[in-house]
Amino acid sequence: MKRNSEIAAGSVLKTGDGSRAELTFADGSVVRVGPGSQLKVEGAAFDGKSKEVKVEATLVAGEAWAKVAKLVDDKAKFQVKTANAVAGVRGTVFRVNVDKDEATVVKVYNGAVAVAAPLLASEVPGDNPNTSPIDPNRKPVAPPMHPVDVAQFEKLLGKMMEVRISKGHTIKDVEPTAFTNDDDQKGEPEWVRWNSDRDAGKSSEKSD
Repeated sequence: MKRNSEIAAGSVLKTGDGSRAELTFADGSVVRVGPGSQLKVEGAAFDGKSKEVKVEATLVAGEAWAKVAKLVDDKAKFQVKTANAVAGVRGTVFRVNVDKDEATVVKVYNGAVAVAAPLLASEVPGDNPNTSPIDPNRKPVAPPMHPVDVAQFEKLLGKMMEVRISKGHTIKDVEPTAFTNDDDQKGEPEWVRWNSDRDAGKSSEKSD
């Protein structure tokens, strides 16, 4: 891809081991993809009149960092999914990693993010399991859809909180914990520094 290229919904962005990319959405939100990562942009819509944004992306592998513009109302949506979790934005800055063991790690730097897990087939009665993310504003629907208790499957991460969901587990199996800037810098110092500089509007010696 070339700098300032446009991509369509349904596009899959892959980065090599020595590359990274930044996607900018119409409301000013950005998602950055780290080296050796794969992100599918399933939807990206923006209503200029209502300022309502709806973004859905799936991180297949690697890491993604998001800085999200303020969501104007409850209809706005900004979600980053993995194979075993959904991070729904209720704040501004967060990151999602898919580790080599396929665990999902979500870290929140500012604001809040609701982390949910798709229902496992064994947890949903009926012949047609609902594997969609839990919607906190859901309404009763006719079978074969089965409403469930949100508290079981969704947890809210606040500023400087993280959660790690291993493959085969859901968010209800783990508890969010606090992390510090020092902890974060030790793990991936270059990735954290680059994104922090971009968020602060600082230039970087390396191109996107």
